[in-house]
Amino acid sequence: MLRITFTKRELDALMENIHFTPMQKRIIQYKLDEESRVKMAEIENVSISTIDREIKKISIKIKTAYENNMIVL
Repeated sequence: MLRITFTKRELDALMENIHFTPMQKRIIQYKLDEESRVKMAEIENVSISTIDREIKKISIKIKTAYENNMIVL
């Protein structure tokens, strides 16, 4: 599961250099607010599986950006 342990500067760099969908940006904010996956699904009016898929996509985008030296953490 995605654990957001970035500093404010690192998180700003991620948001600036990686294209996240609006839903993915909201999920990142929910994670920062320590919302549960169930609560996120209720707020977004989607299934928990959809939230899980979006979290996976966020993780892949961050990992890819890091591996391609687009961001330095």
